[in-house]
Amino acid sequence: MPRIEFSRVPLLDEGGTGKVDVIEGRVTGARPGQQIVLFARSGAWYVQPFTDRPFTEIQPDSTWRNSTHLGTEYAALLVEPEYLPPARTDALPGKSAMIVAVAITQGEVRMLMPVFWQTWWFRLSGALACLFALLAFHLIRLRQSTRRLNARFEERLAERTRVTQEIQDTLLQDFLSVSMQLHVAIEQVSEDSPAKPRLNHVQQLVGQIIEESRNTIRGMRSSGNDSLDLGRAFDHIRQEFIAQKQIDFRVVVEGRPRLLHPIIRDEVYSIGREAVVNAFRHAGANSIEVELEYAARRLRVLVRDDCRGIGAQTPRSGSGGRSGLVGMRERAEGIGARLKVRPRAAAGTEVELSVPSRVAYLNQPPMRPQKWLASLSPIRAIAQFRKSEPEEDR
Repeated sequence: MPRIEFSRVPLLDEGGTGKVDVIEGRVTGARPGQQIVLFARSGAWYVQPFTDRPFTEIQPDSTWRNSTHLGTEYAALLVEPEYLPPARTDALPGKSAMIVAVAITQGEVRMLMPVFWQTWWFRLSGALACLFALLAFHLIRLRQSTRRLNARFEERLAERTRVTQEIQDTLLQDFLSVSMQLHVAIEQVSEDSPAKPRLNHVQQLVGQIIEESRNTIRGMRSSGNDSLDLGRAFDHIRQEFIAQKQIDFRVVVEGRPRLLHPIIRDEVYSIGREAVVNAFRHAGANSIEVELEYAARRLRVLVRDDCRGIGAQTPRSGSGGRSGLVGMRERAEGIGARLKVRPRAAAGTEVELSVPSRVAYLNQPPMRPQKWLASLSPIRAIAQFRKSEPEEDR
């Protein structure tokens, strides 16, 4: 009794002209000249693979193989050489004088497993690997930049120490010698001499110069806690303007004061002092506030006034021989900080100086892994992007 078997069946599919797969099997008990006719069902039964080539030959080893369009069911008919199959039929023909055997099977149902590089976990792993590679590159660049800044600060500190020593050993000693000789000369001038008052005035000026030089040297050499207290240093600025009208001046310190690099401390104080002095002298302000924030990621100084503040009316001559706002920006760039000058919503001006913690603080601990992961938060990334947007300078 002839029998047909399937060894490979295509997938179960509703079919279509572009969906073709291989179907193959084996037949037992076939006589010479007999052939296989294949059908695939997609609603109706359609002869396979094409209407002009409806026959599949049986090989000497009794196997057969051909291509077929996909369908929900597949059929193989063992037919006589004179059989003419229909191109399309709603009902599959059964055994007859021309049809020796009939075999029907369902399409194979299986989950298509994507190639590993098409899986979601591979794509996610690749995205995370790229993200961590970028983060590592950023941290390396950040560390290199910090080393360069620290090296530059150390050079400047060594140079400042050398200049301080030279001033003390030469210039200040010369002023002391001049003061002593001037004192001796004044003692030899009679009290009724008209030159006596002028000489006394000159001696007072020399004394003031000596005292200012000592204060400067003391400030350049200072490393005690008082010198590290920026809040107290900013608060002392008010004493320079006691003679002016009463101005509401206050200093607000947020966070625990941290140990600062001497160069950073001096530059931050110089920039903040420039903003405060300009507010006192040129802004016509009634209220001035200095906010000093010791945050984990930055050192921030914010100077607010309620009137004109730093603007086009600011004189070009600033502290340290530099020109006002330009000098402040140069100082900020020199220490890797960011300076923003913007108008306030109501009235007045805000001057904001932000120094990265890796630059400002001494003995800065390395960032922990959990902080690295927190820095990857999309919300924080958006916030950092908004902070990096340029603001309109006044």
